[in-house]
Amino acid sequence: MRSGSTTLAVLSLSIAVSFAFAGPSRAGGATQSGDDTKYAAPAVATASASASQALVAEYQVRDAKGGRTLVLVRSADRIEYRMQGEPVELWRKTPDGIARLELFAKEQRSVSWSPGDLRTIGQMPQWPQLASLIDPELRTALKRDGQTKAFGTTAARYNGESAEGQPIALEWIEADALPAYYRTGKRKAKTGEPGLYELRLRKLERVSADAAFTATIDYRETDYADLGDMELDPFAANYVKQHSGHTH
Repeated sequence: MRSGSTTLAVLSLSIAVSFAFAGPSRAGGATQSGDDTKYAAPAVATASASASQALVAEYQVRDAKGGRTLVLVRSADRIEYRMQGEPVELWRKTPDGIARLELFAKEQRSVSWSPGDLRTIGQMPQWPQLASLIDPELRTALKRDGQTKAFGTTAARYNGESAEGQPIALEWIEADALPAYYRTGKRKAKTGEPGLYELRLRKLERVSADAAFTATIDYRETDYADLGDMELDPFAANYVKQHSGHTH
């Protein structure tokens, strides 16, 4: 038995989330290039990242909920989102598509979604959007407007509007396929209008993939498909109660 329909976000992320993973699209924050930022040779494309290395991008998120930190960890076949106050989300490429794992640190429990689970509820994500926070279709609809420097490389500037008519500003690091800055919505929104959503890249580095991703060995894993049959399990019952009938 399956629980009610649970959907993803952008990154959604819970994160891929709220974000995360970001208003009408997923998004980022203002460009900042600090001396303490580590930057290795850029990958030509997302898929070119070494399986033994992971790119770690830390963002400051600002929206109606206030300011929070979002961390994106990305290797060639895994993507992880860590957002303050949200379960960790881990996405992994498989021969059958994309699998999802939610990690609940306090309970030391995890919920796994197979590619089949995600297809059943119509929520199989696109890897490029998970990997870069920004919907590729949105970016191609924006107008390029010059370039700037960000984290030791060049970022292209874009602007335009969302499908809802909200202004969008984007600074895009092409070498790493990530936003250095993203903003949508209005600072002083009228009643009923989306408020400001802003992502600002704070830190960008490459580290060993083994050290970058959250270790899951101590988590008790439960298949999403089994949650509906676990009424006597407090964690499973609470998960179903919170996520049935509305978006995640």
